[in-house]
Amino acid sequence: MVVRMKEPRISITDFALTRIEQVRANRKQPDAGVRIAITGREAGAFTYDLSLVNDGDERDGEMVVNGPSGVRFTMPLASAPYLDGITIDADRARGALTVSNPNPLWFDDLARDVQQLLDEEINPSVASHGGYIDLLDVSDGIAFIHMGGGCQGCGMAEVTLGQGVRVAILERFPQITEVRDTTDHAQGANPYYQAAKK
Repeated sequence: MVVRMKEPRISITDFALTRIEQVRANRKQPDAGVRIAITGREAGAFTYDLSLVNDGDERDGEMVVNGPSGVRFTMPLASAPYLDGITIDADRARGALTVSNPNPLWFDDLARDVQQLLDEEINPSVASHGGYIDLLDVSDGIAFIHMGGGCQGCGMAEVTLGQGVRVAILERFPQITEVRDTTDHAQGANPYYQAAKK
């Protein structure tokens, strides 16, 4: 079921339109739209996943926005408020779509403060091991995080989470009662510490 709500305003440059048409033609998907999802916040900016999506392949919990020049955008409901006013462009050298986003990283003060803790106190230490930790959301007293880089698939990830990240968040923010790791550690490509074989 596709959910419809107030649509974010999306602009797109002529160059991005040309790139979308080229990719549609190369993949033989002439009517495909673009799925855009915010996957995290890193180094003071949003991170995105952009891909083609055929009409009818929308997922539950997504909305569809009919953008300029007939391009259809599909996005998760959680991303939609943060995509209002964006401009889609394309990198001139690589051709990959880019997003210029005027929105703050967080509309919610609690989420903003948790992100600040991660950025200023936790990620500098985690970065020394090639990793990073993103806040995905704070909802109903639960902070949802994602571990990436050297943290994804690392045998020490549960220790980092349990003895460092979770403790720091719960101590600093009493309104948060749980910290949940959403990372698929089985997909880690270059963990700093390999998990022990069982």
